[in-house]
Amino acid sequence: MNDSPRAEPRATRREPDLLTWDDLNVVIGLLAEVAPGWSADLNHASPNESTIVVTPEGANDLIGPAFVLHRTERGVELDQFRWDEYREIGKFKVLDGALAAMRARLVGLASRPIPKAQYGGVD
Repeated sequence: MNDSPRAEPRATRREPDLLTWDDLNVVIGLLAEVAPGWSADLNHASPNESTIVVTPEGANDLIGPAFVLHRTERGVELDQFRWDEYREIGKFKVLDGALAAMRARLVGLASRPIPKAQYGGVD
């Protein structure tokens, strides 16, 4: 029996899982349902990081923000980027939670008319 005081080994830090093509297909399905003019892309900035970026038609800030999904050690984060401002929307345990939050925002944005060209929109 060993009675010497010893610190417990630290748990190794787990890298977050990457977002996948399957995740992208789920996002594309959501867009087809609630915001058909919007698009989504899977980006791999580095071997240990991936994001799904959702943008309105033409990446036009007048239509709405870009949404950014990425995994962390604790789940999935949803952020938005609009008018050169990056804001965190929320942290969710699973992708479905982040998608529900994004859906709620997209429904309102997608139902608005697209701004006219004189204001930087599409004719």
